[in-house]
Amino acid sequence: MNPCLRSVTYKILSVTIALQKEFAVGVSRALAISVAVITACGVSAASAASGAATSRFPYGTESAGTASAAMAEVTDIREVVNQLPEEVWLAKGEDQSVIWVDPNSRRTDSMWIPWVGDDSEVRNKSIRFFYTDTSDQLFYIFQDYWAPNDQVRFFWTPKYYEHAPAVKGGTGGGRKRLIIYPSDFAMERVG
Repeated sequence: MNPCLRSVTYKILSVTIALQKEFAVGVSRALAISVAVITACGVSAASAASGAATSRFPYGTESAGTASAAMAEVTDIREVVNQLPEEVWLAKGEDQSVIWVDPNSRRTDSMWIPWVGDDSEVRNKSIRFFYTDTSDQLFYIFQDYWAPNDQVRFFWTPKYYEHAPAVKGGTGGGRKRLIIYPSDFAMERVG
């Protein structure tokens, strides 16, 4: 699949859900917006093939043949390794999915890290990390929408902060293993 379309498809799902939740936009209106975005993406891809500079919203322009594409990639947590003596929970606000991992064990699953670009999206879309139960929230995990280098970041409050620390090993999209240590956490590429 065209990398532009792959990235936009995931973002369209996020926008469609947000439009329906926040503005009570009907499905037909959300689909019309989606079609417009896909069409624009297809036109940009065709321009790139012909050698013209293309606009890759929101990351600026890229010349055809450039090795470093500016589009963000999906980061997918495929495995969670819990090295804590307590159960941990990952709860994603975007689609209400939850992964829990027993103490000192691992769990294989799939959870895409949402892109966020403002405070509202951190609160409503990001992955919230808890231990024991939902009363002990540790931090929010998200992929920075404004950083084209696929930075997975975390922060302790539901605020967008462009200088939030990057998760160790969280640069670059793809399938990742999230390892939770007693005093830290990190990601590493899998598969």
